Amino acid sequence: MRPWVIALAAAAAAVAIYIVVSVLIVTDKDRIEALVKQVSRAITNKDLAGCMAVVSDDFMFEPKRVNKARLASLVQDIFTEADKLEVSVSELEIKVDGDEATVFLSFRLLGEYVGRRMDRFVGKGFILGQPLKAAKATLILRKQKPKSASSGAESAWMLSRVTAFDPGV
Repeated sequence: MRPWVIALAAAAAAVAIYIVVSVLIVTDKDRIEALVKQVSRAITNKDLAGCMAVVSDDFMFEPKRVNKARLASLVQDIFTEADKLEVSVSELEIKVDGDEATVFLSFRLLGEYVGRRMDRFVGKGFILGQPLKAAKATLILRKQKPKSASSGAESAWMLSRVTAFDPGV
C-alpha cells in the first residue's frame, strides 16, 4: 500500500476517534453550562423547585447573609411580581478545580411587572441588568450528592456560595 494512503487512513481514524470521544465525554464545564441553561429555563417557567434543586442546603451569600430559604423567598417574590421572564446570559466563564468550580456570569433578567407597586413600574422592563450594563455574579459550585438521591447516586454540581453580585441596575 502507498504511504500516503496509510497516512490518510491514520489521519481519518484520528479525526473519527476525536469526534467520538468529544461527543461521548461530557466535561465538568459542559455539565455546569447545562446547569446554567437548566436554571434559566426554570426561571422562564417560574419553576421555583427547578431553581432551588441546584442550590445546596448550606448555600450562603455572605455579604447579605442570604441562605437557601431566604434565596427561595426572593426568587418567589420575583415570580409573583413579574410575568414573561426571560434570561439572557452574555458571559459565562467557568474554572474547575477538583470538586469546586468558580463561575463568573453576566446576565440580564427581563420581565413584565404585574399589579401596582410604588417602587417599580408596571410593564416590561429589566429586573436585573440593563441594556448597557449586565448583572454580574461570581458563583461557587461544589460537587455534592443530592440529599434526595440514593446512596449510589452520582455527585452533581450544586450552588454553594455567591461571593459577588452586582444587579446591574
